[in-house]
Amino acid sequence: MKRFFTSIVAMLAVVSAFAVEADGTLHPTKDFAHWSIAVNGGVSQFDGDAYQRHNQLLSSSYVMWTAGIDVEYSFNPAWGVILNFQYMPYQGFTNKHRVILPDGSRSAGNYFRGNMYALSAMGSLNVLNIFGQYRKSAKWAWYINGGLGFTFYDAKNKPQEDKDDSRATVMKDMRCMSFPVGTQVEYNINKWLAVGLSAYYRFHSKDNFEAENYTNGTMNDGEFYGTASLRVKFCEPKKRVGGHVRNIAMYDFRKLRRGEMDASELNQKLDSLEKRVKALEDTMANNVLPRIAELEKQHSTEPDEDGDGVPDFRDREPNTPKGAFVNYWGESLPRDEEGKNCCEDVKHIKEVLRQMGAGIDYDMSVYYAFDKSELTKTAKDNIAKAAQKLKDDPDVKVELRGYCDFPGKADYNLKLSNRRVEVVKNELISKYGIDESRISMTGKGKLENPPRADLKNRRCDFYFYY
Repeated sequence: MKRFFTSIVAMLAVVSAFAVEADGTLHPTKDFAHWSIAVNGGVSQFDGDAYQRHNQLLSSSYVMWTAGIDVEYSFNPAWGVILNFQYMPYQGFTNKHRVILPDGSRSAGNYFRGNMYALSAMGSLNVLNIFGQYRKSAKWAWYINGGLGFTFYDAKNKPQEDKDDSRATVMKDMRCMSFPVGTQVEYNINKWLAVGLSAYYRFHSKDNFEAENYTNGTMNDGEFYGTASLRVKFCEPKKRVGGHVRNIAMYDFRKLRRGEMDASELNQKLDSLEKRVKALEDTMANNVLPRIAELEKQHSTEPDEDGDGVPDFRDREPNTPKGAFVNYWGESLPRDEEGKNCCEDVKHIKEVLRQMGAGIDYDMSVYYAFDKSELTKTAKDNIAKAAQKLKDDPDVKVELRGYCDFPGKADYNLKLSNRRVEVVKNELISKYGIDESRISMTGKGKLENPPRADLKNRRCDFYFYY
């Protein structure tokens, strides 16, 4: 029986362990975090019809500051979508009106300044996760981004030599299509934070950001900008067990989705499983099985080698003649030669039995509510009477016999009857100081006859003996 029970438990442990691995397969949406938000700040420069010499590579417009915010949803470690808002002030001067003034000097051209408010949707590709799917670390990421959106802007233009705005041209509430493209390098500090550097160029579908009609220079005004960013990745530790997809290499992401393991991971899992099974076997051998054996002994009446009605595990005199007059522990009780008159010990037992009414006084028994093992006030009073009887005679011992009524399964009622006698035993020991060695317990389970729920069947009897 022990081998069978051990085999069943070990098999269940193995099945359970592999069930955990099967459950370890992660859903690409539910088990990974996808949202993140980033704030950025840096510098920008307007690229339009600003004055520049024929051999000058870049625009002569001023380098200004810029700031923005990105909200991104990453579908997987390779790509995602970004909603971006960027604020970009700009200013510079043109040479459109560079003419000879009355005093013979040349005009310095027109001065312009304005503000751009750009809202864009972009796609984002992680180049390192596309071309480096098997890399061991996903700390670094390189993104290429591009998309389209709208830019809202206002601008003011006036001759540079004017001290006031009397001849200024002002445009307000302007808008156009925009096409941002750029690249970004990012480093994942941990699973929640990342820092990055990015460079973008934003094309526009209009050419009047200087508040002038187009005459010469660059067609369709644009904007360069470079920024540094701080990203926060929303990764709930309990709900998103796979972590954020921006933190994972593509190959590792696919493995987690399919619940795959490489050879080293598999060996680690098997070693862990072997340790768990070994610990379970040790627990079974040193704890569970001895308890099962003890329970089997407590509820058995065999073997009884000497046939005196006391099982061998309790029999202190295993060689008494069959049918001998013995006590609970199988110890023989003396008789006279004719077997008519008992010794003084037996007379004492008869007196106890007489006082209890054929061995058990049901008025002293402890009764319980349906499916309960708690003691009522009456029950505690009866326990007090039993304790007094034990105190009055130090040689007397007691067997607590627990019963249940008919309803319910046999194994449940057996456990309930054991709980009931355990409560009575604890009360005798803790409250009245009765020595534990003088108390034995027997849970009888449910009474089959009469087969009904009855208070008198839900009880614990005191069986006194010497």
